[in-house]
Amino acid sequence: MDILQDYLPLAHHLYNTYYTPYSAYLIPLQRNILLTQAYFYAYIFPYLWPAYKFFSSLLTEQPSFLTLLLLALVLFISLKALDMMRRTIIYWISLAVKLMMWGAIVGAGVYVYYRGVEESVQDAGWLLGMLSGLESEGKREGYRRASGRQREARNFGKRTPRGRTRGAGW
Repeated sequence: MDILQDYLPLAHHLYNTYYTPYSAYLIPLQRNILLTQAYFYAYIFPYLWPAYKFFSSLLTEQPSFLTLLLLALVLFISLKALDMMRRTIIYWISLAVKLMMWGAIVGAGVYVYYRGVEESVQDAGWLLGMLSGLESEGKREGYRRASGRQREARNFGKRTPRGRTRGAGW
């Protein structure tokens, strides 16, 4: 209590000296705020009050409606956040792809510059020939594995020489 008695005159002095120079600016601002509140309560509030009463009674009498409303709000906000994350991820992936593409183009240009056009065309032909050979070898290996899987599928339910059904048990 002694602290309050010591600082109360100081607070009174501070109030009188601090706000007095600004009162010319604060009084019109306070008047505008009060006039805006008076206009709101006189002209706008009577139209909003019935809707407020209706929705407040609807939310308090039927809590399931409030729960559904909150669930819809949470769902909406979470979908917006997920959409923002999706856009961010797509942006960074597309940026990386564009940088790799332009890096490959610049690298090919530098390669042609140092190597020469004729040798670069020969190297490109060799590279395409090697890739087509790898493709045909991959197709051959894929067909071999696919035919093996088809053979296993045909023999899946047949009896083995020991009399057990293939695929039954361990």
